[in-house]
Amino acid sequence: MKLSILVVLGLMTMGAIAQSELTTAQQSEPVPNTSQQQNDRRSPIAAKINPNKPIQIRVVNQSNVNILAVLAEPTSRERNVIPQKSVTFGTLHTSYLPPPIDLTVYTDVKDTNLRAQVKVVRNELIVTITGQPATFGITRSIYVDEKGAIYVY
Repeated sequence: MKLSILVVLGLMTMGAIAQSELTTAQQSEPVPNTSQQQNDRRSPIAAKINPNKPIQIRVVNQSNVNILAVLAEPTSRERNVIPQKSVTFGTLHTSYLPPPIDLTVYTDVKDTNLRAQVKVVRNELIVTITGQPATFGITRSIYVDEKGAIYVY
């Protein structure tokens, strides 16, 4: 009997403590919303293009391996680019490629790191791809936003 009274008193004490902790937690200050880390892998703006004029993209393969280029936005079919050759998307005569544009360049060859250099000549985005041996392959993406800023990631 004494044991059950002690158990009941113990439970009541724990309940009272829990209630006061709950009240304290409800009255505490809100956690300040600090700036969250951006997981944005894009580089700073690599170049600019005029989004109000027709855009053409030329992918030049200066690597020693076949590469594949595909537009995710606007969508296109995958294009194979053999070494020392190039492929184009869009034309400078019509507005075929409206921003945003998302180009992905990759290779099926393992252990090849692709590097991309971009430049703009008369609203043609020239993406030059080079390759070097590596322990793993790296895909390159080029993104053109609605204002014509070009990012490489």
